[in-house]
Amino acid sequence: LMKHLFLVVIAVCYAQNLSAQTARSARSDSLQVLTLLDSMQITWNTHDMHAFANLYHPDAVMMVFNAEVLQGRDSIKAGHVQVHKTILRNSVRKKRIDEFRFATPDVAVVRTYDNLTGDERYPGKVTESRILLVVTKRKNVWKIAWQQTTRFPEFATKK
Repeated sequence: LMKHLFLVVIAVCYAQNLSAQTARSARSDSLQVLTLLDSMQITWNTHDMHAFANLYHPDAVMMVFNAEVLQGRDSIKAGHVQVHKTILRNSVRKKRIDEFRFATPDVAVVRTYDNLTGDERYPGKVTESRILLVVTKRKNVWKIAWQQTTRFPEFATKK
């Protein structure tokens, strides 16, 4: 009986320790994903498209507002470098997280509201959009695996 009681106590202690480790891991993962989202805004607003592209996995997919699909980090970088040298060179992006949840321990789904000012095609206007992101952890590093941007129907509104 003592042997069985000892095993039960060990199992309970192990389970409590495992639960605490899981909670710490979940907090760490949440913080890493939120930091990644902050980095999206910072790199956009500083127009550092190399750093921006590095927030994505090498095989990431991005569907931009006009339904163009950019396949891979290099394509995402190339597409953004060009517009940040021209029409978006003075743009400022503000992001608000509307939804954030873990689908699995290694997959997070994030929905944001974004507004963009400084697009030279629409002087004095704010471009509003929703962005849906699938963020995944590979080799203990969180990066964006998939993104879709959808503009609001009246995407360029007055400031």
